[in-house]
Amino acid sequence: MENARDRVVGNMAESVIAKIPAPTPGLNLPVLPDRTDRLLTLLSSMDTYVTEADSVPRTIFVSSGVSEVTGYSPEEVIAGDCVVIHDDDHHLLANGAIALAKHGRAFSCIIRMKHKRGDWLWLEISSLSSYETPEGGYRSMSLNRDVTRLMTSQRDLAQSEERYRAVSEMTRDLITESTTDSQTVYVSPGVSETLGWSREELAAHEPYEKVHPDDVARVRRTTEECLTSDRPTHYEAFRIFAKNGQCLWFETSAMVYQRSDGETRVFSVSHNITEQRREQEERRELEEQMVRAQKLESLGVMAGGIAHDFNNLLTPILGEASLVLEDLPQDSPLRERLLKIRHAAERAAALTNQMLSYAGKGPVHLERLDLSQLVGEMGRLCESAVSGKTVLDFDLTPSMSLIEADSAQISQVVMNLITNASESLPDGEGKITVRTGGVDLLEPPNKSVFAERLEAGPHVYVEVSDTGCGMDAKTIAKIFDPFFTTKFTGRGLGLAAVAGIVRGHQGALEIRSEPGQGSVVRVLFPAVQGAELSSRPASVGGKNTWTADATVLVIDDDEGMRDLATDILSRAGLQVIAAADGREGLKVFRAHVDEINLVLLDRTMPTISGFETFQEIRKIHPSTPVILVSGYSEARAATELAGAGLAGFLQKPFLPETLLDLVKASIDD
Repeated sequence: MENARDRVVGNMAESVIAKIPAPTPGLNLPVLPDRTDRLLTLLSSMDTYVTEADSVPRTIFVSSGVSEVTGYSPEEVIAGDCVVIHDDDHHLLANGAIALAKHGRAFSCIIRMKHKRGDWLWLEISSLSSYETPEGGYRSMSLNRDVTRLMTSQRDLAQSEERYRAVSEMTRDLITESTTDSQTVYVSPGVSETLGWSREELAAHEPYEKVHPDDVARVRRTTEECLTSDRPTHYEAFRIFAKNGQCLWFETSAMVYQRSDGETRVFSVSHNITEQRREQEERRELEEQMVRAQKLESLGVMAGGIAHDFNNLLTPILGEASLVLEDLPQDSPLRERLLKIRHAAERAAALTNQMLSYAGKGPVHLERLDLSQLVGEMGRLCESAVSGKTVLDFDLTPSMSLIEADSAQISQVVMNLITNASESLPDGEGKITVRTGGVDLLEPPNKSVFAERLEAGPHVYVEVSDTGCGMDAKTIAKIFDPFFTTKFTGRGLGLAAVAGIVRGHQGALEIRSEPGQGSVVRVLFPAVQGAELSSRPASVGGKNTWTADATVLVIDDDEGMRDLATDILSRAGLQVIAAADGREGLKVFRAHVDEINLVLLDRTMPTISGFETFQEIRKIHPSTPVILVSGYSEARAATELAGAGLAGFLQKPFLPETLLDLVKASIDD
C-alpha cells in the first residue's frame, strides 16, 4: 500500500511541478531521505498538501503541509472534528466524491474552509487519481491548494472591472483606449451619446480625422509627449467634430499603461467644455462691449465738451463776420477776405457738429422718412464721392416702413460709409453696393456694434458693401474711434460721427469683414408703423430786413455772445438788456418783467444753470417766451426740458438771420 501511495503522490506532484519553473541554479536545497518526502516537502512550500481517503469516504492520511495552509495538524484533520466546510460549498465536494467513487472520474472544485484562526480560506481540491489496495479496498488521493490570494485578487479584479464599467456607462465624459499608433480599441457609451460616433466608426477613421484641422498638430504633439511620460498628460482644449457636423470643445487627460500581455495602451478621459467655452466667449464679448461702451461714453463726454466750447468761440467769429458783410458795400475789397473768414468758421462749425454727432449729442431734427427714397435722392451726390473706376450699384426696396430720423444726419451716415468703402478699393477699382430693406427681429440680436441693443420688432436697414481689401478683427474694433485711420493723417472723424448718429437714433451697426474679402456694414433703425411722411419746411436764409419795437433780455456768461446778440437785435430796432449770468439775469428780469418781451437764455452757465434760471423765470412770469441757446443739440435740450414750453432753440454757432427768424417767430406769436 505504501508503494502505491508513493506512486500516486509522485504522479500528482510531478503534474504540479511540471507547471512551475525550474529552481534557480546554485541554491542550497535541503537533502531529503527519499523521493516521497521530497515531493511532499515541495508541495508544502507551494501552499499545497495531500490527503488520502478510503471508500467510506474517510480521511486516512494528510501530509504535513496542512498545518501551513489550515493551521491544523494532520492528526486534527484526520480526526475530522475540526474541518468546517462553508454551507454553500458542501454540495461541490460531495458531488465530486460521488463521481470519483462510482465512475473513477477525477474532479476539481474550489471550496471555502474555515482556518483555525477563524477566517475563511479558499481551497482548490483536485482529486487526480484513485487506486485499489491489495485487500481490494478503494483509495483516492487529492491535492489541496490554498488559492485564497488568487480568489481575492480575482474578486477584486472583478469588482474593479464592474466599478469601471459602471463609471464608464454613467459618465458623459469620453473614455477611450487606443494603441500607440492612435487606433481606437475602446470607447465609452458617452462617446456615442456626445459625438454620435460608434466604436466601429471611430476605429474606421484615420487617427485625428475628427479633430479640428487647426488643432491636429497640437493634439498630435501632446500625444507624442504622453507616450514618453510616466505621468498623466493634460491636453490643451481642442475641438472634435460630432457626427452631426457640430464642433465641440474638449479638455483631456491621458496616460500610458502596459497590459499584462506587454502591449502598451493610451487611456484618456475627455470632458466636454463646449458650454463653458460658449459662456466664456459670451462673457468676454460682454466685457468687451462694456469696455467699448465706457470708452465711447468717455470719449463722447470729452468730444461734446470740446465741441460746446468751440461753438461758443465760433459764434462771435461767424456772427461778427456776417454783420460786417452786411455793412460793407458790395464792391469792397474786404468782402472776399471776410467771406473766407466766415467760410472757415462754417467749416469749423461742421467739424464740431461731427464731434457732437460722435458724442450722440448732435443737433437732431426728427421727421418721418422713407429710407429708400432718401438714399435714392442722394444717388448723384454719392456718385461724386467715388472714383470713376468704381461701380456704384443701388438696390433699394420700395414702399418700406418709415423711420423717425434726421434726414441730414442719415445722409451723412450713408455718405461716410460710401466714402470709407471707396477708400478700401485698390486704386478705386471695384464695386460698392448700397441696399435698403426691412427685417423683423423676433428677438434682440446677440450683439450690436457701437450702439445700443435693439428691441425685437420691425426694423429698416441701409447696407453698404464693397469688394475692397477688407478688415481684420483688430481693425474692426477701432474703425469707429475718433481719428483712427488706415489711410493718411488728418482723417477719421467720419466713421466716429456715424457711430454717434446711429447711437443717437437708437439704432445699431453690424459689420462683416475679412481681409481680402471686402466689407459689409449694415445700419438698423427701428421702423415706425402706420406713419406718414413728414412735410419738409422751406429753407430760410438771406439778409433779414425785419424790425420790431420790443425788449429782449440776453442772459449769457460769454461776453462775445452777449455783444453779438446785442448788435444783431439792435440792428432790428429791438431794445436789448444783457446779463452776465443767471443770477444777474433773474435780478434784471424781476426789475423789468413788464417791459421784457423775450428772453434769450444760455443753457450752460456758472452759479445758476440755464435750466434753473428758466424755471425761476416761469415762476415770475409764466407767459414770457424763452429761447434757449446752446452749443449742444436741440434734442438734448428738448429731453431735459420736455413739456416746459420753450419758445425756441438756437444752436451755436449761428448766423444773424437764424437768430432774427427765431426772435421774429417768438415775438409775433
